[in-house]
Formats: sequence, structure tokens, C-alpha cells
Amino acid sequence: MRLPLALALLLLACSTVAVAAQAPYYLWQGKHKTVCAQTSPGKSWIKVSRGFVKSDCSI
Repeated sequence: MRLPLALALLLLACSTVAVAAQAPYYLWQGKHKTVCAQTSPGKSWIKVSRGFVKSDCSI
């Protein structure tokens, strides 16, 4: 009885990994530059766009 339960829990744990989504990329505006990144390049940068899927911030 314990083996089927353990296998079921293992399969459930593995299936949640398969549905993880990719983190979006954003355009960040600094004083003299705009960059595309998933996280802020620093504390003086402002996020100026919605999330993008591609790493070059294209549609």
C-alpha cells in the first residue's frame, strides 16, 4: 500500500515541474540607456514596458 502512494506522490511532484512558466523580460530605462532584462539592472532603473517572452524584448 505504501509503494503505490509513494509512486503517486513522486509523479505528482514531477508533474508540477513540467508546468513552470518562463519568467518574462522587461524593457528597463536608465539615464542614458534602455536594456531588456528579466530583473532590474539596478535601483535607478525604471520598468517601461509590459512583459515580453523573447530575450530581445520583441513580440
